[in-house]
Amino acid sequence: MTDSRTRAGIYARVSRGDEAGILRNQLDDLRELAGRYGYVVTREYVEVASGANDGRAELSRLLHDAALQRGRPWDVLLFRSLSRLTRTGTYGALDLLRQLQSFGVGWRFRETPVLDSTEDTPFLVSNVMLTLIAELDRDYREGISRATRAAYARRLAAAEARGDRVRWGRPPGAKNRNREKVSPVLTAETAPKDIGAISGRGP
Repeated sequence: MTDSRTRAGIYARVSRGDEAGILRNQLDDLRELAGRYGYVVTREYVEVASGANDGRAELSRLLHDAALQRGRPWDVLLFRSLSRLTRTGTYGALDLLRQLQSFGVGWRFRETPVLDSTEDTPFLVSNVMLTLIAELDRDYREGISRATRAAYARRLAAAEARGDRVRWGRPPGAKNRNREKVSPVLTAETAPKDIGAISGRGP
């Protein structure tokens, strides 16, 4: 018997290898979203990569699948938030969504449903909201960057006044000690295996 439910693809992303718990939460949230709309999940794209890099492997695979006129493995895409899809600002986000739109692909965002591409959400409305949210997100990240540079400048000035040498970041060995407390850990070597286990796709 053929399943007549709408097929959904899921995209989940984290930036660092020690964020396995966050990755798992994203997947759980998106599977729940699919169930809420009666979708059947047929493909999951899961990766550890910076959102500022739109050339990442799983996103490229998603776009390749989206461009298929025949054999596309899903009908709609699900994302947790705009920042999981991209962190390249307004133009990067608009470009990605317009690519999906040109392929005839719909999408839903769990945290910002006003950006959903559905029959009852005009794309013009989504464009306006997308621009606003992407700009706020970029402002937030730039604010963090400015605050970090200002904190470093203050620390540098204070150290120079005392004649001290500036040390920035974790003490030597601290990163490894912290990693020992995190389970599981996603690294360049273990990511494919661990991601498969988390997503349920297998190695």
